[in-house]
Amino acid sequence: MSVQRYTKGGQVRYRARIKSHGREVATRVFDRKTDAVAWEQDQTRKLRLGEWTDPKRGRVPLSAVAEDWLESRSSAKRRTREADESDWRLHIAPRFGNFPLVSITAAEVSSWVGAQIAAGRRPSSVTRYLATLRSILSYAIADGRMTVNVAAFAKAPSGGQSRREGVHLTEEQLYELADACHGRYAELVLVLGLGGLRWGEMAGLQAGDRVWVPGRGLRLQRAVLASGGTGELFVDTLKNKRARTVPLVDELIPLVDRWAGQKVNGAWLFHAPQGGPLSEGNWKRSVRWSAAIKAIGVPNLRVHDLRHTAASVWLGSGADPKVVQRILGHASAAMTMDLYGHLIDQNLWDAARKIGGTTGARRELEAGNKKPPGEETGL
Repeated sequence: MSVQRYTKGGQVRYRARIKSHGREVATRVFDRKTDAVAWEQDQTRKLRLGEWTDPKRGRVPLSAVAEDWLESRSSAKRRTREADESDWRLHIAPRFGNFPLVSITAAEVSSWVGAQIAAGRRPSSVTRYLATLRSILSYAIADGRMTVNVAAFAKAPSGGQSRREGVHLTEEQLYELADACHGRYAELVLVLGLGGLRWGEMAGLQAGDRVWVPGRGLRLQRAVLASGGTGELFVDTLKNKRARTVPLVDELIPLVDRWAGQKVNGAWLFHAPQGGPLSEGNWKRSVRWSAAIKAIGVPNLRVHDLRHTAASVWLGSGADPKVVQRILGHASAAMTMDLYGHLIDQNLWDAARKIGGTTGARRELEAGNKKPPGEETGL
């Protein structure tokens, strides 16, 4: 046992020493021998199991680990990296940036989560901040600087995982919105509301992305997104990094052909007025979006809600959920049903109304031409 008793300033102290391969790797002083022995035994056990972490490594500030973690995220999508950097810089660093790793506790993380909610931030946003902190600490564990992710013990705020229920228009309202929008770009409302495209997917279309076999459609291969910081447009991969083909309804075929015109394959299909890809913000100003959505009585409608509209239109028409899944680019039909299953509830009652009377038996019974079952046999 490497626990030594000594006296300093008239007070008895106990120093525990941890050695590995003949070299002292850690030491700590305690007021009580039992505490020193317990710590020494715990450290020795961790050394034997390969779980030991050099305490000196745990003394580095969280900011040093976060810097390394952010650099390790280079392969993530740009929007994800920007969100990570924003979460760290604006919400995590002000509280924990200068904290040594070993001094961060689960209680402090829980207190920080509560303070974020008290400051009026949305539960979904605070849940994301907490997830970012957990990822940074997980990186520290993988790097051997920590053994326990204390942020994993902090409870995410209630409602943090819930989705904002998307607003969807009826097909009639969709055409009303297209009419209420201003200028030549107004018809793109129909591309979004009937095609189920995300804005970035539509903006990323090029003239060469049109397909004719097995039917008219659009091949989605890229997205044009705006930086969360500067608003600068950049080309990125699709959300799930998988290309897909969406069919064009008959009404969209001449619209797409008109925009394609004589463009070369690499030209933007829906180009900005001065050329280049189209920005969502500039498009909304051009078509006078705010005034248009107020005119149709849906003042909180987002551009992304046109995608929800497409889902409702397709499902309401009786399209199989598997078909809608492929149109929307979801990973599975189960995900599509999870998001939009409530939109086909009306189909259940439509089907129920079709049951009964299909053989004419009810009509005969009501007309008195047939006795109810059992009467003919006297039962």
